[in-house]
Amino acid sequence: MKINHLRLEYPGIYTTITRYTKNPYIVGYLKIMNESINDKNIDDINSCIQKLLSWYETNIKKILANEYVMNKEDHIRTRKILTNAYDTLN
Repeated sequence: MKINHLRLEYPGIYTTITRYTKNPYIVGYLKIMNESINDKNIDDINSCIQKLLSWYETNIKKILANEYVMNKEDHIRTRKILTNAYDTLN
């Protein structure tokens, strides 16, 4: 995945994750990731993606099992986008 494609996907990534959590660390990683995409800083992008994927690893089962989460497919897609971006940019 190219940085330009990640830039197009970023609003969806941000919205999907922040609708589920207000964890300040996760929100911070998302903000840094946005800045890093704009600066084309691949090292920082990868660091943020790594943190977000780690968060998903811990939380995806809870997200998918939560009856109040209406956008489960968005979380699955977001996790896939992050994984593909990390594999491509790394």
